[in-house]
Amino acid sequence: TGPETAGHERLPTEWEFVSSADGRSVGQSGRAAFALLPRADNVVLLLADTDVSWHRVDLPKAPTARMRAALAGVMEEALLDDDEALHLALGPGAVSGRPGWVAATHRPYLAAALAALEAGGQGVARVVCAGVPGTTSVRGHFHAESGDSQAVPWLTLAGPEGVASMRLAGGLPRALLPPADVPVRWTAAPAVAAAAERWLGAAVPVLGEAERALEAADSGVNLRQFDLVVRTRGTRALRDAGRRLLSREWRTVRWGLLALVTLQLVGLNAYAWQQRQALTSKRQAMNSLLQSA
Repeated sequence: TGPETAGHERLPTEWEFVSSADGRSVGQSGRAAFALLPRADNVVLLLADTDVSWHRVDLPKAPTARMRAALAGVMEEALLDDDEALHLALGPGAVSGRPGWVAATHRPYLAAALAALEAGGQGVARVVCAGVPGTTSVRGHFHAESGDSQAVPWLTLAGPEGVASMRLAGGLPRALLPPADVPVRWTAAPAVAAAAERWLGAAVPVLGEAERALEAADSGVNLRQFDLVVRTRGTRALRDAGRRLLSREWRTVRWGLLALVTLQLVGLNAYAWQQRQALTSKRQAMNSLLQSA
């Protein structure tokens, strides 16, 4: 736990981070105090699997400005916490008037984390989570809960039926396993890979938490919606635009702009030379006319 922040929420003194130059391969990873976090052109905040719950509901037909309040009304009986303490976000592919997934997480803590990061110059573009309901495929990942000293690993199952995170204790994890004919992509963090293989009775590919974080960041999911959406105006909009323009992803655009500016300068110089030549020719013609007259 760290110092108190807005909303009386206590944030960690050290943050886990992953940096990548291309969004696919891990550059740096580790833990660092807030002031020592590496700077990045694009910052994505990853929530833990156990910090997000997913709910399948009939999405209300409401405009964007009123969707948050409409969701709270539809989900009132399914949520155990007060409405003010929850942040709700539409899942991928959500369409008004149709069944869809809604994510719920603790709003004061998320808002405090976003405020702390942005106050330190780390503008958060998106908020994501690794466990997201799928369409047809099922994903199972074995991991250890952050800061958990117990030896029993966790299992996060994500598929068409939703997302569930639980310890590998008791009969509940096996009861939630999909049928044998349903393919599952199994992965495990290095620290719990051996325990995962014993529990599953089969080999499990190892996937580091840093690589899994990059997968989540590349998923296109964004839980930063409604009142927590990024608002860029004035100088902040210019600063964000400048940061994006200088990022690696915009290198081609920068070269294109440089070529365009160079072409414009060459064209202007050529046009100016042509105008000077035309003016010189006119002066010579005027002089000849005056001399002959």
